[in-house]
Amino acid sequence: MLINMEPQVTNGPNPATANGPSSNSRSCPSPMQTGGANDDSKTNLIVNYLPQNMTQEEFRSLFGSIGEIESCKLVRDKITGQSLGYGFVNYIDPKDAEKAINTLNGLRLQTKTIKVLVCMYMCVGLW
Repeated sequence: MLINMEPQVTNGPNPATANGPSSNSRSCPSPMQTGGANDDSKTNLIVNYLPQNMTQEEFRSLFGSIGEIESCKLVRDKITGQSLGYGFVNYIDPKDAEKAINTLNGLRLQTKTIKVLVCMYMCVGLW
């Protein structure tokens, strides 16, 4: 996979609805559900506009290059197995999540420019 590290600015759709319904029922917790700022509300990221042919391993490798990952999921259609173009990453350290946003948001991957955001209450039901 060819990666162009040059950031690009884009005004995409709302990350909660960018790629349609999810194939998985796990949700990102809201600050209300988890009790505030000292939890994974600052380590859980949503990543939109991923190339359709990106593998789980490539996804983990890209975000793992930033810091230690607790979990990550490239969301796929349950029936076809095709990528839905988005995924989730949960870092152990909030500083790594912030670094991932600063480093990878706007990154050009093939013909797509990815969007990396903190996953908050708007992500409920997407993972």
